[in-house]
Amino acid sequence: MAYPNNQNTSWNDEFFANLVVQAEFAAFENSIARQLVTVYDVPLNAGKTVQVPIWGSVSASIITDESDASLGQTTSTSATIDLTEHVVYRQVTDMLRDSSYGNVMNDLGLISGRAIAESLDTQVFSKFTSFTGGGGLGSTSTELTVDMLLRAGAALRSAKLTGPFVAVVHPNCAYNLKKQLTYSAQTNIPALSQVGDSVLSSFYIGGVAGIQVYESSLVAADGTGGATAYINGVFAPSALGHAMRGGIDMNTLYLPKSRATDVVMKAVAGASVLQAGHGVKIIAEGTAS
Repeated sequence: MAYPNNQNTSWNDEFFANLVVQAEFAAFENSIARQLVTVYDVPLNAGKTVQVPIWGSVSASIITDESDASLGQTTSTSATIDLTEHVVYRQVTDMLRDSSYGNVMNDLGLISGRAIAESLDTQVFSKFTSFTGGGGLGSTSTELTVDMLLRAGAALRSAKLTGPFVAVVHPNCAYNLKKQLTYSAQTNIPALSQVGDSVLSSFYIGGVAGIQVYESSLVAADGTGGATAYINGVFAPSALGHAMRGGIDMNTLYLPKSRATDVVMKAVAGASVLQAGHGVKIIAEGTAS
């Protein structure tokens, strides 16, 4: 039975449908940034920039009986999130597809989804450098300590934030933090012994002074001086915004001459600092090789 030429593309779209599912599953399972910040879903045909209104602080007045309330001024600013494309482009030959013992499409979907997840997280974590809370902590020659987390938490609470707070730190910086929590001779922080036990048994840092600590190798390097330092962040969800238009999109094109199928997967997303004072930047040296 003969088919018109455009049937090749239609058939390939159906054949690779499971690739989109695998990619989205891997992306959302592996990305931690979207779980920690304020998320905005952007509809189609709504432009390439998302504008987020930021309200100024408001104070209540204490007045006596029968007195008139004073008219207060409410100010607002805005933050913008520019959408960009996160793209994975691969070509699958007929020979590879038909010769592989495993399911090439599933495997490609998983690694593509992970790649997009890494790109999304990298985009978000690169914004730590703009945090202004607490005036910033640490330096390229200092290690990450429990005291730094305590000071970051105090700075955020002094800004009238109640949490929840999270910290995202590079694994090489987390090394010294874990060592502090698990060091048996550490006598100045006995209240953290249960956290240390958790680190030893499950390799999860857990919560320190109301701050949930996560590790990610995608935390940006400081890039200054001779030390290998990283820009870690402690923040409230209101500090950062992440916007995404739809899910992961896929396009395929079969190339008869090459006997291969081009597969392009993309996610349209962007990140921006919403309120710089709601995050604390901690620069720390990476001590693990």
